[in-house]
Amino acid sequence: MSDPSPIDPTDTDYADRVGREFPGGEYTLAPWRTWLVADTLLDDPWDEVPHPVLAWMAGVAGSGLTWDDLFAWFDASAEDGPMFGEHETTLHRPLEGGATYKVSGRIVSVERKVGRRAGAMDVVGYELDLHLPGAGGNGGGEHVARCYNSIVFPRRSA
Repeated sequence: MSDPSPIDPTDTDYADRVGREFPGGEYTLAPWRTWLVADTLLDDPWDEVPHPVLAWMAGVAGSGLTWDDLFAWFDASAEDGPMFGEHETTLHRPLEGGATYKVSGRIVSVERKVGRRAGAMDVVGYELDLHLPGAGGNGGGEHVARCYNSIVFPRRSA
């Protein structure tokens, strides 16, 4: 690891992180951003329904954590080479340009794997939820989207 630490992540079980909640926050899908993302993805920038990738972008930006914060929960840093793993977005209704979403999230899984060439790695799954403001679960109203993602943390012996 790049930062000297008494913790050797190759010997650490991170199962106690499962269920840990992200601080959360809010994110507004600004019309200029929805236009720019659509244009970048060769989608129709004048479409009234924002591109679904914005659910993930809103979730990450409104999670209340930086990537460095999340990596630190697992005794890692960007220098250790974490990699984006799986991704799945479930939209319960279309996104709305200009809407402000309440964002919540949590760690849902941690699995230690060993690859023949890559060696030990931890695969960490997390979910990000978007809700419209109002009464309801997670401090928000209607559940609009859930993004499941995983991060692969290589574990090289110190």
